[in-house]
Amino acid sequence: MTRLIFAPPLPLNAFQGKTISIKVRRLSIEELRHLVEQYKQHGVEIVNFIRHPSTVKLLNQLLGLNMQPSSELYQYQQGDIIIVVGLRRPVRGQEVEVKPEDLDVAIVEKVEVGS
Repeated sequence: MTRLIFAPPLPLNAFQGKTISIKVRRLSIEELRHLVEQYKQHGVEIVNFIRHPSTVKLLNQLLGLNMQPSSELYQYQQGDIIIVVGLRRPVRGQEVEVKPEDLDVAIVEKVEVGS
C-alpha cells in the first residue's frame, strides 16, 4: 500500500538493513503542493512523523491538510513516498514560528535497502 510520509530529516534508523541507497530531490513549495494534491486525489494515505508544531501548522496551511504533530518513529515500508521537511537553519532548544522560506523540503525518489 502506498503512503505519503512527512518525515523529519532522514532518520537512518527508519531503514532496516546494512546497505541503504537513496536518491533525494529538493522540492519547491509549489511542487510539493502539486504533489500532495495528486496523491490526495488518488486516495493515498498521508501520514505525519514531524513533531515540530510550528512546522506541522505551516504545512497544514500551505497544503490544505489536517496533520497533527507526532513523536512516533517512522519505519520505512516498501512503496512509501517520503517527503522530508526540515528547517534551513534549525534553532535548537527554541520554539520558533516557521515561515515558508524557512522550510527545506525534499522527496526521496528511490530507496534500496540491502542486507
